[in-house]
Amino acid sequence: MRVTIKDIAKKVGVTPATVSMVINNSPKISQRTRELVLAAIKDMNYHPNYIGRSLVKGKTNNIAVVASFFASLFALESVRGIESNLRNTQYNLILYSTRGIEENENDMLRRIFYERRADGLIIISLKMQKELLEEFKKEGIPIVFVEEIVEGAPTVKFKNIKGAYMATEQFIKTNRKKIGLIIGESGQNAEERMKGYREALEDYGYPYDEGLVARVANYTFEDGEKSLKQLVKKNPKMDAVFCAAGDVTAIGVMDEAKDEGIKIPDDLAVIGYDDIYISNLTNPGLTTIRQPIAQMGSQAFDVLIGMINGTIPYESKIVSFEPEIIIRESV
Repeated sequence: MRVTIKDIAKKVGVTPATVSMVINNSPKISQRTRELVLAAIKDMNYHPNYIGRSLVKGKTNNIAVVASFFASLFALESVRGIESNLRNTQYNLILYSTRGIEENENDMLRRIFYERRADGLIIISLKMQKELLEEFKKEGIPIVFVEEIVEGAPTVKFKNIKGAYMATEQFIKTNRKKIGLIIGESGQNAEERMKGYREALEDYGYPYDEGLVARVANYTFEDGEKSLKQLVKKNPKMDAVFCAAGDVTAIGVMDEAKDEGIKIPDDLAVIGYDDIYISNLTNPGLTTIRQPIAQMGSQAFDVLIGMINGTIPYESKIVSFEPEIIIRESV
């Protein structure tokens, strides 16, 4: 049962009006009373219902986008695609990042649910507990996932297994023998890209070597630099690197290779993932797996609006996008 202002007031021994004034940061409330009310709010896991407080007909005209962090290229491009379609609607966008907060991802999603901050959610590369998804569905709050498949809700995703297979196969067909991999630490897309990498190795009779794999957390330029140092130290004969963690990481690899006197592609071939706009500006140009991230964000928004309007059902459905390998001078 949802905790109400009356429950908080009863616990503290004040009136509901006093609790409301604390929530709204009124200067008329003493510091002692404020502390007692805020402690009770935390203890009883109370979340203000903003729809009930300030909105008519239960609509916020807000769309919430939730991601682990928005500094990643994937999240930024997804939001760009969402915004391109948002302009033609009455909706506003609210971004929620789970990076650097004390509550876990599902606690944040539960808070968004109880506070009724949005009419629907787009969740980028995060999982959700099945029980919590059922709460959203019961209240008629639509959710669309990007990349992660969660049973009971639609997902917009890229064919990561196929994309990773294509990248690894390209190395094999150009006679590379020791193929390294730089990949994210966790998440469904990282698992799928690992699977594609391993399937290509197996199909062509290459052994899988865990020592040729580096895992990264932030998908940054610096991650690429550090990963190449790590891989080269373990595998001085490595002659290819697939940066499944993205093009930014791949560009970090190329920069570190230059510092180490490693020639690309003569000594080391490099393939990235995403095909961001600067991939064609590197020297040499970065070969990469193109995924239309902004288009995926646009599609996720369209599906969500269809669910809000009742034209698209709230059910398990996957909208998938095909990979394309863009050959440049790094292989």
